[in-house]
Amino acid sequence: NLAQWGDDLRGLCDALGIEKPIVCGTSFGGMVAQSYATRHPDHPAGLILVSTAAKMEFETVFQMFGALGGPEAEAVARQYWTSPTAELRQRFAELCVPLYQTNLEDTKAWMARGSGPSDTALWFNGPNNEQGRMDFRAALANIRCPVLILAGERDPITPIAFSETIADCLPGELVSFHRFADCGHGVVGDRPQEAFRIVRQFLSGFV
Repeated sequence: NLAQWGDDLRGLCDALGIEKPIVCGTSFGGMVAQSYATRHPDHPAGLILVSTAAKMEFETVFQMFGALGGPEAEAVARQYWTSPTAELRQRFAELCVPLYQTNLEDTKAWMARGSGPSDTALWFNGPNNEQGRMDFRAALANIRCPVLILAGERDPITPIAFSETIADCLPGELVSFHRFADCGHGVVGDRPQEAFRIVRQFLSGFV
């Protein structure tokens, strides 16, 4: 569960002797990063949250898939995320995952790298599972380190409104929020030069 994954991230740092890390989490990784930072607020030096959510609003996700891919994409997204199965996950990967980014070649590349058993996804995904129970909104007020947020305006799986919510829940003086027009999930795949420039600028504040 997310509490364990957040604690595991702290445990990994302790095992490796890493103090005051700057932690970057994209998508599901951003959810783990929020778990870690809200459970161990004195540990990170900084956070980078890319295309993620503090609370999933699944109707917003379904509507965004419909806007980008039409009624069939919306229906398949609704079917998978409401009641995840291996068969529906395969259909979702075929029809909906290509809508994640504007750079389809990058999408194909990370899909190829990430192929494998889907047990964790099926256990985690959906409103009745850990992802649906997740809600970091109140706990984000306890964050004590600078936070960089990157989000794309054409992201269907973690729509940019989710990143806006994260920014609103964090202490305002700690937040740097960058929106990417015509950019989908993960932002780096669609706009690598701009995304890495912003990340390097953020990191330079810790040197």
